[in-house]
Amino acid sequence: MGLEEKRMKQYLEAEVIPTVSTEMGGCYGGDVSIDIDWETFTAKDSIQEIEHQVLGRVAEAVRELCSDDLAKEAMQESFKTVYVKNLENTDDRKLDFADGKLTLQTTWADFGSIFTPADIRGKIEEGL
Repeated sequence: MGLEEKRMKQYLEAEVIPTVSTEMGGCYGGDVSIDIDWETFTAKDSIQEIEHQVLGRVAEAVRELCSDDLAKEAMQESFKTVYVKNLENTDDRKLDFADGKLTLQTTWADFGSIFTPADIRGKIEEGL
């Protein structure tokens, strides 16, 4: 990871991740932690996708899901962590929600393999 990538990481950790975490938690009145597997995000093209293509899509899914009190209550009980990993190829691509943990792993710089907000929302709904 070069200097530019380190600066991007610092910005994401200081500004974006806390803001998105607070926004998502505010949708359902809970707390959510965001765990980025930084060792897998080594190149600029993948790191720059974290804000919008990763966290933006998760936040959109959570906002859409929390449209009624029943969903908000289920989220309070179940939604605790977002784990994000970047892959070299899509062989181990994974979207899963279990034990309060939403796992998203794919090749984030490959727009054809990125999960949609509908994919994410559907996976969360299955686990609630």
